Amino acid sequence: MLAAASGAAPAFAEDIAFVEPSSELDDGKPASNAWNAVDGKDSTQWCAKADQGGSAILSFGFDQTVTVSHVGLVLAAPKGESLDKQHKRARVVTVGDIEHRVEARFKDAPGMQVLELSPPVKGRRIVLEVLETWDGASPTAPLCVTEVLLKKGGTEMTGGHLATKLRALNTPAKRLLHEWLDDPSAPTRTLLFNVDGTFTYKFEPLLEGKPAKLRGKWTAWDRGIKLETLGKTFTVASRVTKIDEGGEPTVELVISGDAPHASMVATFRPAPKRLP
Repeated sequence: MLAAASGAAPAFAEDIAFVEPSSELDDGKPASNAWNAVDGKDSTQWCAKADQGGSAILSFGFDQTVTVSHVGLVLAAPKGESLDKQHKRARVVTVGDIEHRVEARFKDAPGMQVLELSPPVKGRRIVLEVLETWDGASPTAPLCVTEVLLKKGGTEMTGGHLATKLRALNTPAKRLLHEWLDDPSAPTRTLLFNVDGTFTYKFEPLLEGKPAKLRGKWTAWDRGIKLETLGKTFTVASRVTKIDEGGEPTVELVISGDAPHASMVATFRPAPKRLP
């Protein structure tokens, strides 16, 4: 079974569908969430928790395979003609796909620094990992990144246009911006909610059942999702719950009701942020 939504607006393949961080700092000040790093502003930033353990990452999901040829960073907000050095800043990062990782080194300087990736990275999941940092004002200062720019040639995959799309979503919808799997170790169901308001769903059974692929539009509210696909509108009940497995906090999405495909009535977890 292969189906596409009738009249659904196609996703712009070069835009990110979502971004996930290794952690987010919450110190009672204005939020430092991951979307701040891709909003085209040097007045906002993403900060990782200082005690998160391991290196900090930003994991970018796409609804189809893309090529990233350049990465750009704004290390910190401007401070006069220099930059604010209160927080730790990215010095060496890798940008990777399933096959390989490319290293990029940045000067401790203000403004956007854009570096070419050789070879380019390709895939539906691209991960930026911070390996080394410039010192902050104290040893316990968190790592913060003001802006990340991913490009394919002259095409920007991040920036202000993403911030506009994100602002159009309500809070329940923002919670769904992940790639969801029924089993992260051996998935048969893959459900991706894109910031542009489109979704993709794949059912690839290991034993019984026929494969299915759906694409369409989505909107969400507390405890429900509207899916427009196959020329119809379906309303399903949904529940996103925080769970803790072995000390590793995560979330769970449960879908029930009249779904576009019976296999969608299931329990999902976010796909792993890190690459194998």
